[in-house]
Amino acid sequence: MSADFRELTATLYRAVSAPPGERDWTAVRHIYHPEARLVRTGLDPQGQPFAKVMTLDAYIENVETLLADVRFSEVEIGHDAVIFGNVARLTSVYEFSWESAAERRRGRGVNFFTLVREAGRWQVMSIVWDTERPGNELPKT
Repeated sequence: MSADFRELTATLYRAVSAPPGERDWTAVRHIYHPEARLVRTGLDPQGQPFAKVMTLDAYIENVETLLADVRFSEVEIGHDAVIFGNVARLTSVYEFSWESAAERRRGRGVNFFTLVREAGRWQVMSIVWDTERPGNELPKT
């Protein structure tokens, strides 16, 4: 069975894309399960893979620190979801822009969501993501 969670992802992308000091985390808390985990993956400065696992509160603190002086935006460009019973797997491909006084960059990445249906509604149980880099590219389309 397939489903469309575009409203959910759009809400989450809007929250992280708001200007510094204007991100409304209260407006998205209800989307997350109380035990949700968010996992940033990538390569460290030595080129070794890492996974930073965070609670929602730790993620919010991390984002506010990383993006304190940054104009950041994420926009979904691809979306696929599959539901099996009370579990949904969502793949969301996005484009991002990062603008600070020191640098500007653009890129793409993928968020892999796991959602659970509990008490009659869908909640994010986990999000794991990575971004493009040399050797880790998404197809052009």
